[in-house]
Amino acid sequence: MRWYRADLHIHSVLSPCASLAMSPRRIVAEARRAGLDLIAICDHNAGENGKYARRLAQTPEILMGMEIQTAEEVEILALFPEEEPCLALQEELYELLPPVPNDPELFGDQLVVDEEDEIVRTIPKLLLSPVPLPLEEVVGRVRARGGLVIPAHVERVPGGLLGVLGLLPPGEWPAVEISPWARLGEALSRWPELRERRILRSSDAHYPEEIGRAWTELYAESPTFAELERAVAGRGGREIRPGPEWKEGR
Repeated sequence: MRWYRADLHIHSVLSPCASLAMSPRRIVAEARRAGLDLIAICDHNAGENGKYARRLAQTPEILMGMEIQTAEEVEILALFPEEEPCLALQEELYELLPPVPNDPELFGDQLVVDEEDEIVRTIPKLLLSPVPLPLEEVVGRVRARGGLVIPAHVERVPGGLLGVLGLLPPGEWPAVEISPWARLGEALSRWPELRERRILRSSDAHYPEEIGRAWTELYAESPTFAELERAVAGRGGREIRPGPEWKEGR
């Protein structure tokens, strides 16, 4: 086993808040430049561009993912080893989203882009809306499809589980993500319950140059979903820990 570097929270052009430069092809290229072994494309309530990124290469390993916003306006990362369960959940959530049309001039474009940088389609509903499901229900739907749930930028306001609710609700939360710039010591001091969890850090990249600005270190046999699950559970000597906080200009 050895240490691998993972960035499990990257947005693509499917997120209206992300740069139009964030095509699957560009994301893979920047991930290689940053020396990443494992990545996940996690767009707001959608995961379709991950499918096209996975067609480009086997390095880095690419997980399917989404950043789902619950009715409480808490954001969680949902990670999957395969396309089908992720895309099936995407369709479920899309049907539940409020019928608010996306305004590209106001929010940005929502584009599905293939591995050749060709636009496949645009998404008409605004993906930034919260889905009308409570946190417990969203978590249940992800886990029922074999997905891994990690609360995103947990200390942040808005969007973070601790930042919004002020606590970790009852249930199994073996791992959480902190923001790229969060200082680990300060987070542990403010939220002592984090000491009982495995902590990840990701870039939350919206622009190409942000990919790999923050990362998670994974001690495992390979940079795969199965090994990530084992590390989150602390099984078989696997380990997981956050890399250093991102500092502007570093």
